[in-house]
Order: sequence, then C-alpha cells, then structure tokens
Amino acid sequence: MMTKREHIYADHAASAPLRPEALAAMEPYLCGKFSNPSARYTWALEVKRGVELARRTVAECMSCQPEEIYFTSGGSEGNTWAVWNAVRSGRRHVLLTTPIEHHSIQNARESMEPFSLSTVLTPVDGQGRVDTAALEELLTRTEPALVSVQWANNEVGTVQDMAAIARLCQRRSVLLHTDAVQAVGHIPTPAEGIDYLTASSHKFGGPKGAGFFFVRRGSPLRPLIFGGNQEAGMRGGTSNPAAIVGTAAALEAALRDMKSADSFLRREAEEFRAVLRACRPDVRFNGTGDGLPGLISVTIPGQRAEALVYRMDMAGVYISAGAACDSGGTTRPSHVLTAMGLTAADAAGTVRFSFGPANKAGDGAEAARRLLAVLEAK
Repeated sequence: MMTKREHIYADHAASAPLRPEALAAMEPYLCGKFSNPSARYTWALEVKRGVELARRTVAECMSCQPEEIYFTSGGSEGNTWAVWNAVRSGRRHVLLTTPIEHHSIQNARESMEPFSLSTVLTPVDGQGRVDTAALEELLTRTEPALVSVQWANNEVGTVQDMAAIARLCQRRSVLLHTDAVQAVGHIPTPAEGIDYLTASSHKFGGPKGAGFFFVRRGSPLRPLIFGGNQEAGMRGGTSNPAAIVGTAAALEAALRDMKSADSFLRREAEEFRAVLRACRPDVRFNGTGDGLPGLISVTIPGQRAEALVYRMDMAGVYISAGAACDSGGTTRPSHVLTAMGLTAADAAGTVRFSFGPANKAGDGAEAARRLLAVLEAK
C-alpha cells in the first residue's frame, strides 16, 4: 500500500492554476469597481477604461490591433463563432478541417449541417501533422468558405506548421481559422496570414470562462450572440471586466515567462519519458515529441485509461484519459488517436500527462515512478 505523498498536478492541458498577476488585476473589479462598463457615469467609465486597457494589452501580446480582439467566454465560443460565421458568410458552405480538432469544432460543424454546411477533412499523419500536399489539393478542389486547423493538439501536443498552412490559404484566397487554445501563452503564435484565432484564458493562467477571438481587420464577421452594443456590436451580453483584465494580465505574464517555462517543461517531460522507457519499453509515446512543452500522450498496452486515471489519483498524481465517455457511460476511442492510426484498444489505453507552473523540478521523473508502481501493483 502506497503511503500518502505530495500530490503532483499533471493536467495543465485541462486547466492551469490562476497566475498571481491575474488575481491581482482582477481583485479591484470583483469588489470596488463593480459597475457595468456599458453605463455612462464616472464609475462605469473607469471600468470601461480597464476593459479597453486590457484589450490593448492583449493586442500588443498578439502583435495586432485592439479592434481585432473580441473578448469571449473561451475556446468553445470562439470556435463555434468561427464555424457559424463561415455558414453565414454568403460564400460556398464548405468547411475544410482536420479529423483531430477539438470537440467544439466537431460539434459546431455537425450542428450547422442543417444550414447546408458540408465538411471536408484533410488527413493527418501518424504523429498528428497535417498533410500539406493533401491540404493544397483539397483547397483547389473544394473551394471552402473556411479552413480551420488547430494550432496545437490538446491530446497529443502536436504543433502544426501554421505559417505553411496560412501561405496555402492565402494563395487560394481562403479564410483561415485556428483553434490556438492550447498554443497561446505556451509557444509563439504569430497571427500573420491568419484571419481568425481562438484563445482561452485558463489555459495560460487566467480565469476560467474567459478568452478572446482575434479577427483580422477586413475579415467578414457576424455576431454569434445578440444583445447590446458590447464588443463593437459583435458580441452581446454584459462584459465581465474582472475576467477580461485577468486574461490580459495572465497573457502578459505567460509571454514573459515563456522561454524559461519551455526549457523547464521539456526537461521534466524528457525525464518522465526516460524513467518510463527504462522499465517499460513497450509503451508508446504519441505525437511529435517536440510539440507542446510538458505535454505527453502515452499508450500503455493492456491498460484501461479510466482505471489508470483513478489509480494514479490514489497515488497522488492527477492526469487525464486519452478517451472520452459519453453520457451513457460507454467508452469511445479518442477521435484524435484513431485518426493518427491507433487501434481502438490502444486509444483506450492512452493517458495524458501535462506539466506546467504547478510543478517543481523532479515532478516528471516522480510521476513516471508512481505510474510504474501503479502498473506493477496487483
């Protein structure tokens, strides 16, 4: 029986801890600065200035203009907005995307099928990378209204060559959206050649339920949420000033720390792999290996991911499964892993470790040792 030890949080891809800079920025707007920023009196105008300062900060971080940033509730809203916008664009209703996108893209495109949206999938290789030759051929043949490619995959960490994808889209004058939820704040995300970009605050240390949607000036945009004149009339609903200023503060801090965090997280991930490989050469690591810093997808033959998540919890390590359960409780293989060529059995035996700011040096190796102990236990 394992003795109680210090917990290791290894699920940063699900959510990162709130950065102290974000908390400090938010606190005044949770209490004293409570006015609705859409009102016209002095207190409200002060809150409005805080929101617009945050917009300028995010724009500076993304190397774009403030009017190109729209604050949202997070990644799912931004991704749905991008797909819905394509349906209403008046152009041919074809969405060209990949089979490894986040569920918010998958579900959004399926929900738009009654509105004549058809989807074409461009293939990925065994590491989850987009086949750019196939993408180029599909761009020519299908003339899509929108291309949507996730910048960095949330399950295996593979990072796409967005610059190359953007060049292909520009040559065909096709609008490009990227779900950059896992990428922003962790790797450089230059928006050159990209028309729409989705980001979620809690992935880089901001508050949950907040994010932003970058829309390049001149790219068509129609509202998804109707209401008042908030967000330049493009996103109705009372603004959340505390979440907005927290998002800006967290993004600024994440970019400041990006280089040192990258070095630390890649070292922890490599130590994890080395310890695990030494005792279990049968395991398979999914993705490119040089993808998102600190994210590891590992397939362990003969195991069930859900059981491993529970047993690792008991060992004090918090991780995620590589397969999702539907409402009926039956397990479906990960669409990401099966698109990369894994069998349903291997996909069901895959778990994800994602290290981040809640970790200290040595957590990678220790997490691997605890995983080995769990696998060896009867």
